[in-house]
Amino acid sequence: MRSIANPARHIEIQGECHPRFSLVKDAFYRNFTERGEVGAAVAVTLDGESVVDLWAGFKDAAQTRLWESETIVCVQSVSKEIVALAVHMAVDRGLLDVDAPVVKYWPEFGQHGKEDTKLRWLLDHRAGIPITDHATPGMAYDWNAMIESLARTVPLWKPGTMPCYHSANYGFPLGEVLRRVTGKSVGAFVREEIASPLNVPCFIGLTPDEEKNVATFLDQETHPSSAWSLEGENIFAKSWKIFWDDEDFNSVGWRRAEIPSVNCHTNARALAKICGLMSLGGELGGVRLLSQSTLEKAGEVQWTGVDVQNRNLSLSLGFLMPLPGARVTSRKSMGMAGAGGATAFADPENRIGFGYTMNSMDPSLAKPRPAALQAALISSLGQ
Repeated sequence: MRSIANPARHIEIQGECHPRFSLVKDAFYRNFTERGEVGAAVAVTLDGESVVDLWAGFKDAAQTRLWESETIVCVQSVSKEIVALAVHMAVDRGLLDVDAPVVKYWPEFGQHGKEDTKLRWLLDHRAGIPITDHATPGMAYDWNAMIESLARTVPLWKPGTMPCYHSANYGFPLGEVLRRVTGKSVGAFVREEIASPLNVPCFIGLTPDEEKNVATFLDQETHPSSAWSLEGENIFAKSWKIFWDDEDFNSVGWRRAEIPSVNCHTNARALAKICGLMSLGGELGGVRLLSQSTLEKAGEVQWTGVDVQNRNLSLSLGFLMPLPGARVTSRKSMGMAGAGGATAFADPENRIGFGYTMNSMDPSLAKPRPAALQAALISSLGQ
């Protein structure tokens, strides 16, 4: 196990890195020395084999608890990628049809103009319900309250007609549909059908024992989303009224509830392995979660452009796709990014799985830390 030390900050990069990907290790080191990283991990798989598995820094703001090999952390909206994968697994089993109306699986959802909403639109952020009607602080920690409220919610526009990134609500309706057809909550499904077969820590809703490995989430107050949530009348602010006003993403309620849009706790190694499976057509090491044909359909772009919140995005059925002109490992890369920097993507063209997790939210919307790691990966691939 090789280390790179920075005596000034007492930072040591732990783990393994294939020489071909040394640029990734160098960029990871510079994230600490030049870009304000506190604790983080990065991992890459190629053809299902680990070629980068690095971690460094600290779990806490005081920088007294070292980030360890098994440290997990909240990955914010990367949670949406895990939820989408779970839904496509149900599609692959014939339990769900993306073109069926949601009411086929969840009849109570068919109220106030949502009767014809397709499952496809829940997946690609066109369902028109980024805001929960009748929202009250703390509702997000009560599954039944969320589901009952979403069923009664009036869409902001006709479903299927307008793209709008569903920051807070995305995972709840998809999780309820999944529960209706599998009998398992989204947290139980991810734990039993994804994490367990792949032998990785990936949880939506932690047990007290699992909390022991969690890094403290930091710098939420310096991230632009904190200001957005205080502006009152914008869609983002209204959508986040389901959380406690003082939620810092570390509360016991946050960690133990199933909030599938944003509270998955995992590590970079797990994300790289999950994405590595996706890059190989749904199978890795004898474990098959879904078919290549289902994955290919999941990666078909549904819309590209500026949504109603002025976010420039390209969405397939649950995954962020490369924007025109973006420097990426390939145009087929599919994944998700979380507020502050967490990133995971699968690249079926280069057979790459990538995962990056951190605890200090980067205040820049450009996300220079994951951008530097991805640029180094692209260079390592000779692109």
